[in-house]
Amino acid sequence: MDRATVSVVQFESSLGPADDGTRERMADAITAADADLVVFPELATTGYHVFEDLPDVAESVPGPTTERLGEAAAAADTAVLFGMPVREDSRVYNSAVWLDADGEVRTRYDKRHCWGGERDCFATGDEYAVVEAPFGRVGVQICYDLNFPAASAALARAGCDVLVNISAWTARMERDWHTLLPARALEQGAYVVGCNQAGTEAGRTFCGRSGVYEPDGTRIAALGDSPGQLSVPLEPAVAAAERRRNPMREDRPATDADASER
Repeated sequence: MDRATVSVVQFESSLGPADDGTRERMADAITAADADLVVFPELATTGYHVFEDLPDVAESVPGPTTERLGEAAAAADTAVLFGMPVREDSRVYNSAVWLDADGEVRTRYDKRHCWGGERDCFATGDEYAVVEAPFGRVGVQICYDLNFPAASAALARAGCDVLVNISAWTARMERDWHTLLPARALEQGAYVVGCNQAGTEAGRTFCGRSGVYEPDGTRIAALGDSPGQLSVPLEPAVAAAERRRNPMREDRPATDADASER
């Protein structure tokens, strides 16, 4: 792992297609960031509660949104990770899309663990994802994936330096958010970045509280419940020291599926 700066955008999406102004607000946030990676929440391009409108708001990848945000990524010379509904053939996925710093699509991760009503609307993915970024290996998760230790274990075995969870976590479940993020950092021996939605949609309020955790579970930066953006340096010496202190990633048995590199 090399030193890197991550910019976490706690975004308040508007419900509807990405071309309703959301895409441009995201591009502005990318351009304003001075970072190696800019992260947006789950379904950032459309808002979360778009289940009934998925046929109208889902896009292909590559497509108009990846093209516009790719332009912003290339202009800022930064990688970007964001959530969007992706149409592929007759299916729609709740996906995280990674754009490299040249603006090109590197990969897409499709959410493996759908929550509640998502199961009626989204197809589920069947692979874990690890991106080989210039600064290190980044594992990608979406929201409810955070609850499943096996997913974290698979990413730990893949040698992730950073785990990023993009989310639409609600205020009703806020306690779980604060519990699970540091737990995943500790069992990973890796930095954990939690990037959450802000605001209220369809009568439900997101808790915000995006944060960055060191590999021992210490929270080093956090936002409140309003939209905002913060940039945090990730230090390789911190990760190396924690892995010496706690060698659990070396001692973990290989009992779960491997994560694929992208």
